[in-house]
Amino acid sequence: MTPSPERAKRAEGRAEGRPPWYWCALGAVAMSLGWGLRGSIGGGSLGAMIPGAMIGLVLCLLLDRRSDAGLIAAFAAVGVGFGGQETYGQTVGLSLQPDTFWWAILGFVIKGAAWGLLGGAFIGIALDRERYTTAHLIAGFAIMVLGTWLAWKFVNSPKLIYFSNLLDRPREELWAGLWLGGLLLVAWLRSPVPAWFALHGAIGGGIGFGVGAALQPMGKALWAGMPLGWWKAMELTFGGILGLAYVLCAWRLRSQLAATSTASVPATPLPRAFLAAIISIGLAIVVGNYLPVRFDYTITGAVLAGVLLVSESLAWQIAVTATFAAFAWDFLEYQKFAPLSLAWPVVVATTVAMTVIVARYPRPRTMLLLITWTAVASAFRYFLPPSAIGRETATMLTVFVALGLVMSLMLPVVRKRQRGGPAGQRCGKCPVPLV
Repeated sequence: MTPSPERAKRAEGRAEGRPPWYWCALGAVAMSLGWGLRGSIGGGSLGAMIPGAMIGLVLCLLLDRRSDAGLIAAFAAVGVGFGGQETYGQTVGLSLQPDTFWWAILGFVIKGAAWGLLGGAFIGIALDRERYTTAHLIAGFAIMVLGTWLAWKFVNSPKLIYFSNLLDRPREELWAGLWLGGLLLVAWLRSPVPAWFALHGAIGGGIGFGVGAALQPMGKALWAGMPLGWWKAMELTFGGILGLAYVLCAWRLRSQLAATSTASVPATPLPRAFLAAIISIGLAIVVGNYLPVRFDYTITGAVLAGVLLVSESLAWQIAVTATFAAFAWDFLEYQKFAPLSLAWPVVVATTVAMTVIVARYPRPRTMLLLITWTAVASAFRYFLPPSAIGRETATMLTVFVALGLVMSLMLPVVRKRQRGGPAGQRCGKCPVPLV
């Protein structure tokens, strides 16, 4: 893909205003926080949509992508969500035993790489959306589902290569299915942008999950009483390295991917926004939780990706409102102090409020702050009775708030340009470059 002179000029100006370390730091901090939140307030594929949406919005800010920011954030949320189907709890157990340590780490590398590959492929699709027809993408999603089923059926299901515990309640793995599904999707697209993001995601995910997993046995041997806990350190490390990989890829391709238009998306009429929220929540949460197959979210994510291609308002609701509704639902199941008859109206009311905010202010910076701080607030559920707050929980919440503040302070401030100032120029009083 050859960038237009205008796009290349804008990207060069943005690179001058934002050095590579700034890109790397913002991406790593955002996704590290998102991954830590995922492990504390959701888990699974729906929880993995949190760091996915966050890194997608970070890329929109760095590349000045406003008009299609909802699509990019939604594809990133869905794409990173695929890896949430992985099972790795028993792999952690194997890593704590000297005899199986290296086998377990190999498993983490393979699983993390599959996670990063699919997330990267979907991010690349959204950033290069204009290259593909809708029919071409939908066919690719169908091929991805087929590939996932084939490798699950003939590799994972019979446990030909297995990274969990065969002797104690063996888990059904899916890493081979995710690998084949992702590779077939990238091969079908035959496009460099998704391929580069998939490659960076596979490398970053493999290194991040492998290094993060190795911290647990090594860290426990060196500092058993580490206040944060080594499991949470694993999550933060995985997210940070994977986010770094995605941002490095975006920086490398910045001249191709920088926006040619700075037009923002107008507010969505509320009837359309509520319909979009209902569709996105219904598909992501209700349907995704009840499909009777091992790779239920792969099917759900493929359908979500196909549906959101037709509507920017639907994309925003999937990226933000459905992600919020997922951890709000998880909060409902977690809390024990209030009867469901009182808790349900609160969840519904907050989801409605989120739908309205997303419809009225569909801007990447606003949405990133919104999803970040509502997720951080949800993590404080541990203070609710009858929970007892221990040292690790208190440290974890402190780290979440600290990372959230760092990320928020680092975000570019969107201001109206005056006198035709170029993209990426700095205001004399601003510590961060303008976008």
